[in-house]
Amino acid sequence: MAVSKQVLGLNARNFLFLKKGNRRSAKRVADDKLLTKELLLECDIPTPELLAKFRNFSQAREFDWTTLPKSFALKPSHGYGGEGIIIVRKWDGEAGVMAGDAPVTRGDLESHIFDILDGAFSLNNLPDTAFIESKIIPNAMFKKLSPDGIPDVRVIVWNGVPVMAMLRLPTIHSQGKANLHLGALGVGIDMRTGITTLGTVHNKTVEYIPDSKTKVRGIKVPFWNEILEISVKCQKSVGLGIAGIDIILDEKKGPLVIEINARPGLAIQLANGASLRTRLE
Repeated sequence: MAVSKQVLGLNARNFLFLKKGNRRSAKRVADDKLLTKELLLECDIPTPELLAKFRNFSQAREFDWTTLPKSFALKPSHGYGGEGIIIVRKWDGEAGVMAGDAPVTRGDLESHIFDILDGAFSLNNLPDTAFIESKIIPNAMFKKLSPDGIPDVRVIVWNGVPVMAMLRLPTIHSQGKANLHLGALGVGIDMRTGITTLGTVHNKTVEYIPDSKTKVRGIKVPFWNEILEISVKCQKSVGLGIAGIDIILDEKKGPLVIEINARPGLAIQLANGASLRTRLE
């Protein structure tokens, strides 16, 4: 068949790949971060440890907060864009601190869980579930590249083949989140070597990491083969034809899967200077 050299657009992505490759049951799992985490744990795929889950208000009221470690993350199951996530440090069973050393108490966390259950951070404000997972210790090399947040690697997998990837580096402008729409730096990765190639911020090509003298080109991503193998295993385990696998590198545990996306975005093409449609076909 003739291979298109056009950039993959939303309509083509939805009709040619999502409609044919992603079943509704598989998308339901990928859209639910708690279901995704439980599947990953069941399939022995590395992911941050699940410490607690809350499906109703009574579970939050009765929870023993003294069982948690000194650092953890509280997340909504159907949150998007990083909304509703609280990272807690220096937890002593009753209180701790959040980003910027803002204090947080047990009552604050219970109230936040109630908001999550009410759907404050989910699409269409539908009722949600909350869960707590272990805090990630960012890889030292990546932490130097992006001190304002936790970088991650997005890998697009199609029918068992990793076809495109990028490194997402949070910036001051993205408020510490690895979200390209908020201003994070997207850096294309050569699939064979795991070495970075191009960089983009707000769809504009950049040569250096913002506010630094480090070039975006030539960075070797650690654990590259493991990242590709884990990404393929994720795609097959959840049953999606095409999936965007988000992986964070933990300093002690190595690659950890944090999310599986059933509708991967298309800005990855700009970061790689290549057509995703060409590679998929």
